[in-house]
Amino acid sequence: MSRVVAELTIEPGARTHPTHPAVPPRVVEYAEAFFATARDSLRFLWRSDDRWLAVHLIRQQSRPDGTSLRTGERVAVRVAEVEMPRGITLREVDVLTLLALGLTNVGIAARLGTSARTVSTQIERLLTKLDQGTRGGLAALAVDSGLLRLPIPGGVDGTHGIGVVELESIVTAVPRSPAPPLRPAYPRKRPLVVGSLIPTGAAAADGVEVRHGATLAVEEINATGGIAGRRVELVTAEVDLFDWASVERGAQRLFALEADAITTSYASAENSAVIDVIADYGKPFLHTATFAAQVEQAEADPSRYGAVFQTCASETFYGVGLIRLLTELESAEVWRPRSRRIVSVEAATTSTRVTNEHFLAVAGQTNWSLVDLIRVPVPSTDWVKVARRIAAADPEVVMVTHFLDQEVAAFQQAFVAEGLQSLVYCIYGPSIPRFQDSVGAAADGVIWSTTTGTYDDILGRRFRNQYAARFGRAPGWSQAGAAYDQVNLLAAAWCATATPDTGDVVRYLRRWPHRGVNGVYYFGDTSQSTLSYPDLTPDASMGQAHMVYQIQGGTHHALAPEPFGSSSRFRMPAWCSTGANP
Repeated sequence: MSRVVAELTIEPGARTHPTHPAVPPRVVEYAEAFFATARDSLRFLWRSDDRWLAVHLIRQQSRPDGTSLRTGERVAVRVAEVEMPRGITLREVDVLTLLALGLTNVGIAARLGTSARTVSTQIERLLTKLDQGTRGGLAALAVDSGLLRLPIPGGVDGTHGIGVVELESIVTAVPRSPAPPLRPAYPRKRPLVVGSLIPTGAAAADGVEVRHGATLAVEEINATGGIAGRRVELVTAEVDLFDWASVERGAQRLFALEADAITTSYASAENSAVIDVIADYGKPFLHTATFAAQVEQAEADPSRYGAVFQTCASETFYGVGLIRLLTELESAEVWRPRSRRIVSVEAATTSTRVTNEHFLAVAGQTNWSLVDLIRVPVPSTDWVKVARRIAAADPEVVMVTHFLDQEVAAFQQAFVAEGLQSLVYCIYGPSIPRFQDSVGAAADGVIWSTTTGTYDDILGRRFRNQYAARFGRAPGWSQAGAAYDQVNLLAAAWCATATPDTGDVVRYLRRWPHRGVNGVYYFGDTSQSTLSYPDLTPDASMGQAHMVYQIQGGTHHALAPEPFGSSSRFRMPAWCSTGANP
């Protein structure tokens, strides 16, 4: 019989260590002493009252930063209550331990305070119980089966080379000559490697969110023992999203590091060729590019792109989400428009097509009209000039589909300076904390949405608290959670299939929904992107909510969709002197 009763994680030098009623405090002391050994793991028996405990100490190493040489070590302590095999008695365990350490019958008897004849009888019984013919066989079986007990009966004399002796010597401060363990260099289990393309340059603030979200997920996985005894390792490559050569070099770096899967934010949105490069590499690729054309490309050729997953919905729904919000605000009677005019400010990239035919049709059905479409360059724009053009159109609502946080911040500053009265609806950019750092109080009143947003629920709040504790500030409301979820998606697949094989991982991702901090990820039999709620599924338990937030007093409040937000939370922006809440 074997029953796991506790699992603890010990950190070196900590003032206090975790405790468990089933784990004797002395076992924790031995676990702390294990840091002073050069071993990866060690097993031993421990007698606690009238129970035998099987203790397994495992050294865990994790690199929380793919570009850093900093190494964090922990010792995982796993404790199970066990019964001795073949009816072995307490005294026979003592004899077996000392025999395995090389003591003669006389030496064992001296340690145990008995006679050599009694020890000889006990060894004969052990030979019969354990089906062995020699003392050497008993010793080998004891070591192989983890039947050595601590503390060592009678103490130690400083002999080195055997793990339990080394650990006992450290705990009892018995002098010993330093010597490395006598063992062949057996290959360790190769870690499961997540490669991540980290945005830099104009999108550096996004890169911080991506790196930190993925790092937190990897650290949490490794803190609980990894996946089937294998650590997860994060390796990264910083890339300029607007420079194909940089993105290609980054991908090649991850290939050279033998990444088992690759994650990123929207590197593929501005560099469509990266999908082909990673498809040739043949490992799963998870991204948040929100680019409908690439999803269609992948779905049209599943044999080539079947492992390419967009872990969010596409940009198609951003404009529709605006019209739905405006309709809800009017229906709830929390806002009354002066006119029904919209100006769209759209990033001039192939991946941004929010002001599309579908948007225009839905807007027309509710009597909203597009009075101007201003396409602006990426990454830099003359926002003062844009604000003046908006003023000339005098719209009720301005939809800004530029995605870089500092560009959206510059727009907001120019917008407020121009004294415009419109509602401002942005996509994604205000999710990055640096947006508010740059804009300050002028951000209050901004409405923004994302197809992958962190929910303000139990899971979302726990993630945000853990992130803040680890990195010193709260995450944004989109990309950090998305990166965190991508790693956990892969971890779930690796754990369930017990392999990083691409085919097995893809089949798992298609079959099973995953509930992350940014909603539910489900791809079904043929889709290469998640389902957007409520646009693609009416079932909130099978999709990612198209989240809409408003910044109020420096805090993000969810306005939609129900049940994740409520239009009743809407507040008229301070810059609007008319159109006030009815």
